Amino acid sequence: MKLNIAELDCIFISYDEPNAEQNWADLLDKCMWAKRVHGVKGSDECHKEAARQSDTEWLITVDADNIVDTKFFDQVIDIPSGAQAFSWPGVNVVNGLRYGNGSLKVWRKDFILNMRSHEAATDDKGQVDFCWEDGYRPMVDSYSVTYPNATPFQAWRAGFREGVKMCLINGSKVAKSIDEMHWHNLHRLKVWMSIGAHVDNGLWAILGARHGAYKATCEDWNWVDVRDFDCLKTIWQEVASSDPLTEIERYGRGLANEFNLKTVLADLTISEFVVGTFAEQYQQAVEQVMWVTKRNV
Repeated sequence: MKLNIAELDCIFISYDEPNAEQNWADLLDKCMWAKRVHGVKGSDECHKEAARQSDTEWLITVDADNIVDTKFFDQVIDIPSGAQAFSWPGVNVVNGLRYGNGSLKVWRKDFILNMRSHEAATDDKGQVDFCWEDGYRPMVDSYSVTYPNATPFQAWRAGFREGVKMCLINGSKVAKSIDEMHWHNLHRLKVWMSIGAHVDNGLWAILGARHGAYKATCEDWNWVDVRDFDCLKTIWQEVASSDPLTEIERYGRGLANEFNLKTVLADLTISEFVVGTFAEQYQQAVEQVMWVTKRNV
């Protein structure tokens, strides 16, 4: 079965993102048939509302902090047996990472309506992420840029959530040592905790990642609360009036001493260079994957 992306309903999902209106206007310029879900609490429920608004069997969801490349709508993809959802990695403007965070997604409508994730999860793996659902397929190419740094709070929250998630083992429990962490997660966490000083509010994203990782691994805290935005607003008050550099150093020392997780803070020049290098290396990796794939067809 082939799926023409341009024929699908496209649902923009926003909650309280400060750049949501600007990004919504941008999406409408590129996808005039787009619809919007706004202010629905809970990641599971807001996606179910998106599915209820869709008139097509498959639908696209766009997170509110994303800017979409128009090339995304030119795709026609094959649906392999068992596939229920696809995720295209977003490019994080703060640190250059490309993975499921901030990704564009295409879902089977019935799959969303029947899934149980986040606040509706019935097992540990689905408590804070979608990627553990059966039928969820990660893709290679990137067709969007995610901007989670419009304000200090938004940047901190983005970093905090990923700081917690990267410390999880298979999405279901917190690692007791860095030796238990998957190397992909450890790499991404170190990038979140080091890179971003060259962009607006990037230091707050770095602080958020360190704060989240510390809270998950070094404090007696229920990591599942990372999915609750009201809880995150309360935790934000722990650092909101502080100097981010001071807190970055403090949480960095704490993670090094109590969890043996050591990292550095890249300065503006190195940070910008690293993000640019990520972009170049990622494109080379994509081209190699596509070349190998074509040879094996």
